[in-house]
Amino acid sequence: MIRTNAEVQKEYTICIVATTILAVAAYFLSPIACVSVIATAAVLIFIRIIADIRRYRRIADLSNAIDQILHGAERVDFEEYREGEVAILSSEIHKMVIRLREQASQLLADKRFLSDSIADIAHQLRTPLTSMNIIVDMFSDAELSDEKRFDLLAEMMQSLNRIEWLINTLLKMSKIDADTVFFEEKEYKVKEMLQRAANSLAVPMDINGVTLKMSVPEDAVIRGDMMWTCESVGNILKNCMEHTPSGGLIEILVKDTPIYCEIVIRDTGTGIDPEDLPHVFERFYRGKVALNTSIGIGLALSKMIVDRQSGTIRATNRPEPEKGAQFTIRFYKTTR
Repeated sequence: MIRTNAEVQKEYTICIVATTILAVAAYFLSPIACVSVIATAAVLIFIRIIADIRRYRRIADLSNAIDQILHGAERVDFEEYREGEVAILSSEIHKMVIRLREQASQLLADKRFLSDSIADIAHQLRTPLTSMNIIVDMFSDAELSDEKRFDLLAEMMQSLNRIEWLINTLLKMSKIDADTVFFEEKEYKVKEMLQRAANSLAVPMDINGVTLKMSVPEDAVIRGDMMWTCESVGNILKNCMEHTPSGGLIEILVKDTPIYCEIVIRDTGTGIDPEDLPHVFERFYRGKVALNTSIGIGLALSKMIVDRQSGTIRATNRPEPEKGAQFTIRFYKTTR
């Protein structure tokens, strides 16, 4: 390797030329001085050659270790390089290898997540599409009554709405993941935001016989993006409505402090199974008491929106003896 290194050859050439010049100069002073200069230079050059050979051997070993990693070796020991420039180089390479392995592991996890997500999306789309295909076949029956046709049409509209909601929600989540969503930094009243979120569910709540009750201070404010927060709260309200029986109650309690604004949404439904509590905000997760129409992305989107606005969200069950789920959202004022 030394023979093929032009830089090292240049250094040796300079050393030899410098030694020759010094030897000639010393010869005019004394032959003995000339011999001493040549001998000293020869020893120094020899030591340099030995050191270079040792260093290049270590570099060759390090290169071989890198080659092993590139060919799939799981473990290569870099600890033997303890001194000098090679040690610094090996340390940096070791850090790079660890980082590359972490990235490879993360990419593999992302690939698996993407694969699972695509499978979940396909499954969620397949159900309404299958239902719609059956309905279309039933429409071809000439003896089908008008009343039955209207019922089938209503079912088809419901399936179409479900597909539209799924696609829109997935698009919103992908935009947030890609950091292409701009969250406004404006101060707005909490009561106005909650009323907007509740208005979109007024009709379904009335049909399901669920009552909504709010206790909100008039001066409670949050700084952030009102429309996106409304989306987050609306998904939580929708989840509570779907798990609250007819005659049940959904309450929204707001507490405004100098440090944070807290929004508590709780229902009188079936509650959340303890095994499901750590996973309720995971994408496509469906708990033990999930409805057949549940997709498992509404709460995940809610958490993404809250997190991107420096807030926190937590799901629990209401304390005994009360039953039902409880979601607590906090937007901290001191961190905004």
